Amino acid sequence: MSEPLWSAGTMQADPRHLTVLAVGPVCRAAQGEYLECETSLGRVAIWGSERSRWNIGVVQSEDLPFEAVMFCVPGTNETHAYWVPEDTKLFFPAL
Repeated sequence: MSEPLWSAGTMQADPRHLTVLAVGPVCRAAQGEYLECETSLGRVAIWGSERSRWNIGVVQSEDLPFEAVMFCVPGTNETHAYWVPEDTKLFFPAL
C-alpha cells in the first residue's frame, strides 16, 4: 500500500456518514497499521500506529452494524473507497 496522501498534508479529511457492516483484521503497512471495514460507502481503511490506535480500538469494540461519522480522505486506488487518518475523531450518531 502506498503512503497515505494526508501524511504529506496534501488532502483534507471530510466528514462522511456511513454504516459499518463488517470489520476485518488489523493489517500492517510500512506507515503503520490499518483496519479494513466494509461500509455503506465501500471499503474503508482506518489508520493507526504505535502513536495512536484509538480509532481502530473504538471500531473493533462496536456491535455490528453501526452508524458513524468518520473524517475521510478519498482512496487513491480501487482497494479503498476512503481512508480515515489516525488523527481524526469518529462520531457515533444517537439513534
